[in-house]
Amino acid sequence: MVLVGIGEALRKWTGLSPEATRRVVHAGVALFVSVTPWLFQGPALIYVLAVLFVVLNAVALKKSWFEGIHGTERKSWGTITMPLVLIPTLWIAWTLDAERVWALQVAFLILALADPMAAWVGHAIKHPRHFDVGEDTKTVAGSIAFFFTTLLLGGGALAWFYLDGVIGWEPWQVAACALALACVATATEALSVRGWDNFFIVLAVLLVLVYFDEHPDLRNRVLFGTGVGVGFAILMQQLRVLSLTGCFAGGLLAMSLLSMKGMTWAIPAAAFLGTSVYLSIQTNSRKVRAELITEKGKKRDAGQVFANGGVAWLLLVLYSLFPIDVFYYGFLGAFAAATADTWATELGTLVRVSPRLITSGRRVPIGTSGGVTWTGTVAAIAGAMCIGYFAWKYVRGPERLIVTAAVVGSGFVGTLVDSVLGATVQARFKDQETGKETERDHNILGHLPLKRGYRWIRNDQVNWACTAVGALLTMAAVSLL
Repeated sequence: MVLVGIGEALRKWTGLSPEATRRVVHAGVALFVSVTPWLFQGPALIYVLAVLFVVLNAVALKKSWFEGIHGTERKSWGTITMPLVLIPTLWIAWTLDAERVWALQVAFLILALADPMAAWVGHAIKHPRHFDVGEDTKTVAGSIAFFFTTLLLGGGALAWFYLDGVIGWEPWQVAACALALACVATATEALSVRGWDNFFIVLAVLLVLVYFDEHPDLRNRVLFGTGVGVGFAILMQQLRVLSLTGCFAGGLLAMSLLSMKGMTWAIPAAAFLGTSVYLSIQTNSRKVRAELITEKGKKRDAGQVFANGGVAWLLLVLYSLFPIDVFYYGFLGAFAAATADTWATELGTLVRVSPRLITSGRRVPIGTSGGVTWTGTVAAIAGAMCIGYFAWKYVRGPERLIVTAAVVGSGFVGTLVDSVLGATVQARFKDQETGKETERDHNILGHLPLKRGYRWIRNDQVNWACTAVGALLTMAAVSLL
């Protein structure tokens, strides 16, 4: 509350904008949290304060109190998410194991200074390169500033704890972990919107530190995974297959796969990504026409990366916490569905056959969601079988055949669900200028009227459902059989 009062005073006495005073309060609160282990003997009181400030800030945001932190032009949940993230971080890095407290301190130190530095640099440069993340706009210069600030802060803090004997690493491992932190935190910040960076930056940094510290045999893998993730993001940017946010998300996914679980997890994901990239750069006049009515066109953004890989990513994390084989089977099922759907879409648009709507059989324009062709159907089966091959290759024991069949079958069913949802509930809009249906909700003239479906169900939501069906059906089939 003292820091909030300081922010209000700065706004009234110096004329600082709410954005500026908000950054002052942000840095002060995060710095205070980073030193709390030296001020409190245990986490109990901090839990109480965290819950109290979540409630207080939620009420203040709703009622527009404290203009110094809530008077910004863009709506942000940052004042709520900062105390909110204290709850899981305290549990992970104090309640479960008090020897992890140093990781909590590093995480909040980075949040305290790197985030405001990125915002300051982004506003200070006259003509920075912008990129959109949802309804938020960020700058490349701000992301670069965030990376180097995190690298220096993380490296310095880790060096301090190394010299103090808190962490028993080798010097090169301190540098390697600082680099991994900078990459993960920068990608997380770039992909977070509406103040949720306060939550996800802290959690991401904390998990990287705990994982790196408690898996000494995998530290080389973390460094290798970081390099591959960065290389993947750069390659996708050069090929212009992914947008900038898609590169951040794809690089983060690649790093997670290689750092946490190695080739048996990374290769099936690489098969999906590699074939998707190859097929997406193949083009003809029919494919160009299809891209004109799809929601996002040729370049895939972070939303599409998460929609196709998010379920598998979640299962990767669950397996890391609870090493149960069924999570790996679900991981394969999710990517089987994503691969089947992508192959069906990409190859189906290359043939000179108009698709038919899966629910009614009537002819529809190329690129229409829910439209299917025999070529696309065969491609979907082949895509599911591609990932099924890895189930056969990597799964051992009597369940090998069952898992392989479940992955292929569930992957194909997932793409059928995708088509049905695309034909029935996915939003379609009417372009009043051309009179045609489109997945895009606006054009240069403004927003378009909804013709059918639900406005909030878009291609990303349908893809989430597709991969979730692939994963859940695989896990259910293997468990029941």
